[in-house]
Amino acid sequence: MNYFEIIKKEFFGGWKPFEVIWIIVFVGAQIWAYTQNPDTLLGMVSGIAGLLCVIFVSKGKISNYFFGLIFAYTYFYVAWGSNFIGEMNTVLYVYLPAQFIGYFIWKANMQKDSQGNESVKAKALSLKGWIILLLGIIVCSYFFILAVRAAGGSSAALDGTTTIITFTAQLLMILRYREQWLLWIVLNILSIALWAETPAMYIMFTGYLVNSIYGYYNWRQLTKSANKTPELA
Repeated sequence: MNYFEIIKKEFFGGWKPFEVIWIIVFVGAQIWAYTQNPDTLLGMVSGIAGLLCVIFVSKGKISNYFFGLIFAYTYFYVAWGSNFIGEMNTVLYVYLPAQFIGYFIWKANMQKDSQGNESVKAKALSLKGWIILLLGIIVCSYFFILAVRAAGGSSAALDGTTTIITFTAQLLMILRYREQWLLWIVLNILSIALWAETPAMYIMFTGYLVNSIYGYYNWRQLTKSANKTPELA
């Protein structure tokens, strides 16, 4: 199989009809949001790239990292314009490094279905992993909120909390744990409130929320197909 066929199968193979409709609807919604507020072109690009990234993640496709890079660069400037310091730091220290680290970890842990479509081998957290996860989020959120307030950031409590949840969910994604989606669901609900006055971002995170619910369902199937559920050390 040549490189063109590999790329074609990666980007266009294995999609269900309703997933294609899902992509069209939310990309269209982002374009509509831009027509209503033409000053947010960067927000529209960020929104589209972000949606494509998470949709590809929900399918377990490694090409999500391509869209993730586009999202990270554009989202940084959108967050900068809104003075969301926590979100800016999330891009610099979480999103950008995660695209490169995640790609190589996923590349070493892929599986093929009967049609030859590749997806990542998903895993599940143990009870011990859950306890460590929740304690870490609570403690880190508390101290990061204090730091955001000291720096004069907007919406410190919400911004600080979403930053820590994002970091944790991104880590679980890189390590291929399906429970990332439960954190993404919480994060997206909080982010909808954070970006309530910015149409493109509001629509993007609404799309993320719906996709996160589907992503959790799909990764449960990926976990079963991997024939094992390793525990978090």
